[in-house]
Amino acid sequence: MSADTRQQLIEEIIGQELEMFLAVKNRGGTASCQEQPDSFRIMRHMTHAVMPIEYLESYLGDLKQAVLDNRNLMTEKYALMEGLIPVQNDSQAITELVQIESDWRKEVSAQFPLSVHPDGHESFCSYLNGELQTYSPKTLIIYLNYARKTQYKGGNLVRDRYEILMRKLGYDSLAHCEESLAGSKK
Repeated sequence: MSADTRQQLIEEIIGQELEMFLAVKNRGGTASCQEQPDSFRIMRHMTHAVMPIEYLESYLGDLKQAVLDNRNLMTEKYALMEGLIPVQNDSQAITELVQIESDWRKEVSAQFPLSVHPDGHESFCSYLNGELQTYSPKTLIIYLNYARKTQYKGGNLVRDRYEILMRKLGYDSLAHCEESLAGSKK
């Protein structure tokens, strides 16, 4: 698959997610983050850009099926995070993925505490758990297998995501961002 095709797939996923995100009905009206679709696109791009094609195709299928089933996966994710609906999927794959990603995030925040603040760890895990509960069993297994493989090879998807984010924000790298933030605190 070409890089252009991969990018088109990611853009289609983000487009589907953004439609769902903008349709979320918040208790207090429109949330401020819903008024910043470009930020949403950046964050979702960093999430998906590190994932294999097999995952992207499967997750896009999940999104399309959700539309057919009249489900808003973003509404479900946020409701799960806030405890407004019961657990939808108690798969062991979710538990393992949250643990792997949690360990990765702790590693990154220990190395780059100004760029990836350690205090955000609990909300990171809650967000990921809620999101993973909206995935199909097929997508979960693809994600878990990829995470295990990445972990086995000594990789870190959280770091890879933050490297993408920092480049989108104008830094050369995560290390460059950390240096800039450290310099501004002096």
